[in-house]
Amino acid sequence: MQVDAVRRVVLAPDKFKGTVSAQRLVDVMAAAIAEQTPAAAVSRLPVADGGDGSVAAAVSAGWSTVTVPASDAWGAPVEAPVARLGGRAIVEVASVCGLGARRPSPSEAATATTYGVGRIVAALLDDGVEEITLALGGSAATDGGTGLLCALGAELCDAQDNRLAPGGAALIGLATVRTAGLHPGLRNARLVLACDVDTPMVGSDGSAEMFARQKGADDVMIRRLSAGLAHAAGILENALTSRGAARRPGSGAAGGLAWAGLLLGGQLRSGSEVFLDLLGAAEEIRGADLVITGEGRLDVQSLRGKAPVSIARLARTFGVKTVAIVGSDRLPATAEDRALFADTVALDRIDPACANDPELTCRLVGQATRALVQTHLGARTAHRNGART
Repeated sequence: MQVDAVRRVVLAPDKFKGTVSAQRLVDVMAAAIAEQTPAAAVSRLPVADGGDGSVAAAVSAGWSTVTVPASDAWGAPVEAPVARLGGRAIVEVASVCGLGARRPSPSEAATATTYGVGRIVAALLDDGVEEITLALGGSAATDGGTGLLCALGAELCDAQDNRLAPGGAALIGLATVRTAGLHPGLRNARLVLACDVDTPMVGSDGSAEMFARQKGADDVMIRRLSAGLAHAAGILENALTSRGAARRPGSGAAGGLAWAGLLLGGQLRSGSEVFLDLLGAAEEIRGADLVITGEGRLDVQSLRGKAPVSIARLARTFGVKTVAIVGSDRLPATAEDRALFADTVALDRIDPACANDPELTCRLVGQATRALVQTHLGARTAHRNGART
C-alpha cells in the first residue's frame, strides 16, 4: 500500500548520561532515517534539561562557547566552557563542580564547594553579562550554594569571626553573614536557575537526604550535611531577606545551589522548559509528522521535568506523535504520562551490554530509529516524490 511521504521528523533526544551525547544520538538517528527514507526532512534538536550537555545544546542553537577559568568542587583549577549569545550566558554547573568520573569519599563530600561557579558568575558580571542561566544538574557539592555566595563577595564566619571552611559540613558553625561586599553587578543582572528536580533544600526530602549519597556521603555525613544546611538556612535567609526559600520546591537542586540563587533574586525555572524555549522547540515540532526523543533512563523521575517528557507534552499540544528510544525503561506501566509516548524502545532489553558500550548503543539507536519510522510513518515513505526538505 502506498503511504504519504514523510514531511518532517524532529529528532529531540537528551543525552544517555555517561554513554552518548545528545548531539551524537541525533547524528545516528538522522543517518538511520537518511538510509531508510531519504526523502524525509529531518529537524535536529539535541536537548538538555539543565544538566550535562546544556552548553552543547545552546551551541547547537547558534550560541558560541567561551572558556572561563574556575575551580572544581575541591579547588583544583579548571577551564569551564560557557555558552554566550550577546548579553546572555549559560553556565553548566556539571562542567565546573561536577562529579565526572570521580567517586568521592565522605570527607570529600563534606568539603565539596560551589565556589568555582561563583568565580564564573563574577567574571561574567565583570564582563557586563545581563542574563546568566545556571544549568544546575550534576553538581558534586552539598554546600547550599555558599561557595557561590562567597565567590560573589559574601562573608560567612563562625562565632570567632573566622571565615568558614568550604563545604556543607562546615555550615553548622555559621554564626554571622556580611553581604556588603556582594558583587554590584547582581543588582541589574537576571539570574535564571534551570533545574530538573522539585526537591527543597531542607526537610525530610531535602538536598542532603535525596542526593548526597550519590556524591560520596555516608549516613553520618548525610546527617552532618543536612544539619549544616538547616542551620545555615535561617541565618542566611535573615541576612538576605528571603525567608522560606529553603523549603521551596526546587531549592535543593545542585546541593542547594538553587537556594543560593533564590537568595540573590534568581528565578527558578524547569530546566527542560528553559532549553526547549532556547532551542525554539515549539516552532520545530509544530506541523511535524513524528518526534523521536529519548534519554538514558526513563523512570518516575522523568515525570518531574526531564526533557523527553517535556518534549512529549509539547508535541501533544500540536497533535504530533512522540516516540522514545531509551537506554532503560523503568516507568511503571500504570503511569499516566506513559500515554505521552506512542511507542518506547528500551535498548537494554535488546542487549544489556549497551549500558557500558557507546558504539553498541549507537548501533542499537540506529536500528530502533529505522524500526520506529517504519512502524509509525510507513515503510515506503522514501519512494514518494515531493517530500519537504
